[in-house]
Amino acid sequence: MNPFKTLMVRRQFLAATGVVSTCALTCKKLAGFETRAAIAAEEAATAALKAAGDRCPHLLSPLRIRNRLLKNRIMHTQSPLYFMQGPENFPTENYRNHYSNVAKNAAIVSMSTQFGTYPKTYEKITDAFYHMANSIWEDIPPVENYVVQLMEDIHCEGSLIYFSGNTGGGAMSPSAGRGGGMQQGGAPGAQRGTAGRGGGMPGGDRGGGMPGFASKSDDEILKEAKEAEEKGYDVYQINTTSLEAAKRVRAATNLILMGSIRGSRGNMGLGSGENAVGLANNNQPTAAELEDGVEQARKLEGIADFLWIRIDEHPNAWTQDKGRPRSLAYAEAIKKAGIKVLTCPTAGFHDPVENDRFIAEGKTDMVGMTMPFFADPELVRKVTEGRADDVVPCLGCHNCHGISVYTGPWYSTCTVNPKWGVPPYKLQGITKPTISKKVAVIGGGPAGMKAALVAAERGHKVTLYEKDAALGGLLKISDNSQWRWNYKDLKEYFIHQVKKAGVAVRLNTTATPEMIKAGKYDTVLVAVGADVVASKMKTDGSKVFNILDVYYKKNELGKNVVVLGAGKFGMEAATGMLKDGHKVTVLTSSKELVELENKGAHNMMNQETIYSNHPNFSYTLQATVKSIAGGKVVYTDSTGSEKSVQADSIVIWSGLKPRMDEAEKFIGSANSVLFVGDCTGTNGSIQKVMRSTFFMASQV
Repeated sequence: MNPFKTLMVRRQFLAATGVVSTCALTCKKLAGFETRAAIAAEEAATAALKAAGDRCPHLLSPLRIRNRLLKNRIMHTQSPLYFMQGPENFPTENYRNHYSNVAKNAAIVSMSTQFGTYPKTYEKITDAFYHMANSIWEDIPPVENYVVQLMEDIHCEGSLIYFSGNTGGGAMSPSAGRGGGMQQGGAPGAQRGTAGRGGGMPGGDRGGGMPGFASKSDDEILKEAKEAEEKGYDVYQINTTSLEAAKRVRAATNLILMGSIRGSRGNMGLGSGENAVGLANNNQPTAAELEDGVEQARKLEGIADFLWIRIDEHPNAWTQDKGRPRSLAYAEAIKKAGIKVLTCPTAGFHDPVENDRFIAEGKTDMVGMTMPFFADPELVRKVTEGRADDVVPCLGCHNCHGISVYTGPWYSTCTVNPKWGVPPYKLQGITKPTISKKVAVIGGGPAGMKAALVAAERGHKVTLYEKDAALGGLLKISDNSQWRWNYKDLKEYFIHQVKKAGVAVRLNTTATPEMIKAGKYDTVLVAVGADVVASKMKTDGSKVFNILDVYYKKNELGKNVVVLGAGKFGMEAATGMLKDGHKVTVLTSSKELVELENKGAHNMMNQETIYSNHPNFSYTLQATVKSIAGGKVVYTDSTGSEKSVQADSIVIWSGLKPRMDEAEKFIGSANSVLFVGDCTGTNGSIQKVMRSTFFMASQV
């Protein structure tokens, strides 16, 4: 590459974006410079370019909508918190703090607020995807005081608040109720239905197509909107098919009007089996679906100020291609059609740098972001400082809705942010170290890397020992799966942060107690992880693989695969193979494909919908394997009947065994030895590893 041409192109870009690089803008000639000077200039220009991109100038640029000026182009979408607090009849400090942090990032904030009778009543949980709303509070003035404070917390951050109403449910309805004039907007569990095609746009039924929500007259909608404005709301969602009602709201209030497009995939999850199966081959909308979205948008031109476009309700890596959220295609199609309305696609817009590019390329005007602010409440601040590489990536795992609603624990948590959802008293209990210590970390998996980062952030000098040639541990399987790109992002984020934090990394080094003693460390954090359990089933070795081979030996797998063992880890492997084109049969001795404790409100919804409707998937519960030979598996089902299945490949998954014996060897290698991650025998998931490791390492 010609350095002169490269720098000239970059100079033009830097000048256009207002970024100044001394080397790029002042060097007029390179002919007389030494090679190293040219390289230095090239690196300086590259660094300036990266800083410009990391600051996301398009995403964070102000935007005028009617008579309001938004501080940036981010909307926080509706995300009621199910387990952020207990049965309190008011929004707790933890709950209010959450929304205050969201407001530091988003220009428009959705605030879930519902008033009703107290005490609360709850249904018996019989559905893995049950919604446990905790935003239902007693309708008395002291509680309303807290709600008003919550709204002020959002407004003082320069953010607007949007109100979702006019269907008779789903949000605060300010048209009734004692004292504050508000009522509960729908019983717990009301969101469990599936929205009809149209989702609040012209063409659906009057109530937005949401079962359980009563429609309202035009007069009732206008009254509701006026009262919402009086209460301090700034944005009003048009969730009705009555265009006349929307026009009346626009004429009678100063509210910003938000139209909504909810695609044929429906309100919750993936929709029909046909759509779910289609995800195996193409995660993008069809031409017909895009045309439908454009026609819906056209009907709201001149009425809505911007369009909220949400096609994937709860997206993750199984349902979206990396860098290509489904909703973005709708926004782009609407803009190409010349429709004069601002677009705000949501669901899957997790990366601020990607979002900035979408806006810069003219594909959309705004984006909706929600879970990324749970993963990193300082997202916008980091971006404005040119530190987009420090933004913690959101996995889209949906544990923020609760790990499990069947068996508990019933609390909200973030897999990658161990501090999110934690009560203030717990975080206040973390004390600052009084001296800098010499710390050794044994193991370079997610627990080891997190432990090293926490220790380094606390001012300690950290050395990390990893026996393999690369960091990552079990997360390295993501390098070999196009469906686990979110976990690959997390792995690469950790590796980058470990390097950036100045942690000394010793790869290809199997640490021993003697080595650690010789290093005279003050503290040792042992994170040696777990091993895949070797199956005790007798086989002839023919065509038999373990669960990691699904990723590391993909090219050796045949078309027809039998998986022995299920659970969350096993079913993720099975789902990935289905999407890769294999025919998969699962045999498990369990009564469920996925453990009940791993079925949260949404975290297995996408995968379960895919495999439960897929024509290439079958399974047998409570199966007992009798023999494995020549690719043939003989088993008995729950009735005791003997059956068999022939396979090209057999994958055996028997779980993970904590490396406790290896971990215990380091006892006595330093004055303080702490154990973190899977080697403790009490973790077993990234979420548990992150949270326990953070608090353990915070003791150093």
